[in-house]
Amino acid sequence: MVEKVLKIKETKQGTLLPILVVPKGKEFAIIGFDEWNNSLKIRLQEKPEKGKANQELVKELRNFFSAEVEIVKGKKQRQKMLLIHTGKKSVEKNLSSL
Repeated sequence: MVEKVLKIKETKQGTLLPILVVPKGKEFAIIGFDEWNNSLKIRLQEKPEKGKANQELVKELRNFFSAEVEIVKGKKQRQKMLLIHTGKKSVEKNLSSL
Protein backbone atom coordinates (compact mmCIF):
# COMPACT_ATOMS: atom_id res chain seq x y z
CA MET A 1 0.00 0.00 0.00
CA VAL A 2 1.27 3.47 -0.89
CA GLU A 3 1.75 5.72 2.13
CA LYS A 4 -0.24 8.93 1.87
CA VAL A 5 2.18 11.83 1.95
CA LEU A 6 0.55 15.24 1.96
CA LYS A 7 3.25 17.89 1.69
CA ILE A 8 2.23 20.37 4.36
CA LYS A 9 4.79 23.11 4.99
CA GLU A 10 4.88 25.56 7.88
CA THR A 11 5.94 29.15 7.17
CA LYS A 12 6.11 32.35 9.21
CA GLN A 13 2.65 33.32 7.92
CA GLY A 14 0.99 29.95 8.51
CA THR A 15 0.76 26.56 6.85
CA LEU A 16 0.90 25.79 3.12
CA LEU A 17 -1.46 23.08 1.93
CA PRO A 18 -1.62 21.72 -1.66
CA ILE A 19 -5.14 20.95 -2.88
CA LEU A 20 -6.92 19.77 -6.01
CA VAL A 21 -10.45 21.05 -6.59
CA VAL A 22 -13.28 19.41 -8.50
CA PRO A 23 -15.91 22.08 -9.31
CA LYS A 24 -19.61 21.67 -10.13
CA GLY A 25 -20.30 18.91 -7.60
CA LYS A 26 -23.53 18.23 -5.73
CA GLU A 27 -22.14 19.69 -2.51
CA PHE A 28 -18.90 20.79 -0.86
CA ALA A 29 -16.87 17.83 0.38
CA ILE A 30 -13.30 17.04 1.30
CA ILE A 31 -12.95 13.85 -0.73
CA GLY A 32 -9.57 12.71 0.53
CA PHE A 33 -6.01 12.34 -0.67
CA ASP A 34 -5.09 12.44 -4.37
CA GLU A 35 -1.97 10.27 -4.70
CA TRP A 36 -1.19 11.40 -8.23
CA ASN A 37 -0.88 15.08 -7.24
CA ASN A 38 0.04 14.61 -3.56
CA SER A 39 -2.83 16.95 -2.74
CA LEU A 40 -5.97 17.10 -0.68
CA LYS A 41 -8.90 16.58 -3.07
CA ILE A 42 -11.92 18.83 -2.53
CA ARG A 43 -15.27 18.86 -4.33
CA LEU A 44 -16.95 22.25 -4.78
CA GLN A 45 -20.57 22.97 -5.59
CA GLU A 46 -19.96 26.23 -7.45
CA LYS A 47 -18.90 26.57 -11.07
CA PRO A 48 -15.44 28.05 -11.74
CA GLU A 49 -16.90 31.33 -13.01
CA LYS A 50 -16.12 34.83 -11.71
CA GLY A 51 -14.26 33.43 -8.70
CA LYS A 52 -17.35 31.76 -7.21
CA ALA A 53 -15.65 28.40 -6.72
CA ASN A 54 -12.66 30.05 -5.03
CA GLN A 55 -14.98 32.00 -2.73
CA GLU A 56 -16.76 28.79 -1.73
CA LEU A 57 -13.43 27.05 -1.15
CA VAL A 58 -12.08 29.79 1.13
CA LYS A 59 -15.35 30.10 3.06
CA GLU A 60 -15.75 26.38 3.70
CA LEU A 61 -12.11 25.80 4.63
CA ARG A 62 -12.11 28.85 6.91
CA ASN A 63 -14.91 27.11 8.83
CA PHE A 64 -13.17 23.71 8.73
CA PHE A 65 -9.81 24.97 10.02
CA SER A 66 -11.21 27.80 12.19
CA ALA A 67 -8.57 30.09 10.67
CA GLU A 68 -8.15 32.52 7.80
CA VAL A 69 -7.45 30.84 4.45
CA GLU A 70 -6.08 32.35 1.26
CA ILE A 71 -5.18 31.02 -2.16
CA VAL A 72 -1.53 31.84 -2.81
CA LYS A 73 -1.09 29.89 -6.05
CA GLY A 74 -3.42 28.57 -8.75
CA LYS A 75 -6.38 30.95 -8.51
CA LYS A 76 -7.43 29.99 -12.05
CA GLN A 77 -6.38 26.34 -11.90
CA ARG A 78 -7.68 23.16 -10.30
CA GLN A 79 -4.38 22.64 -8.47
CA LYS A 80 -3.94 25.27 -5.80
CA MET A 81 -1.71 26.12 -2.88
CA LEU A 82 -3.47 27.45 0.18
CA LEU A 83 -2.06 29.43 3.07
CA ILE A 84 -3.88 28.62 6.28
CA HIS A 85 -3.11 31.16 8.98
CA THR A 86 -2.48 28.66 11.76
CA GLY A 87 0.24 26.20 12.76
CA LYS A 88 1.02 22.94 11.03
CA LYS A 89 -0.04 20.86 14.05
CA SER A 90 -3.47 22.48 14.03
CA VAL A 91 -3.91 21.76 10.30
CA GLU A 92 -2.78 18.13 10.76
CA LYS A 93 -5.18 17.71 13.69
CA ASN A 94 -8.13 18.93 11.60
CA LEU A 95 -7.15 16.71 8.67
CA SER A 96 -6.78 13.65 10.89
CA SER A 97 -10.51 13.89 11.64
CA LEU A 98 -11.33 13.03 8.01
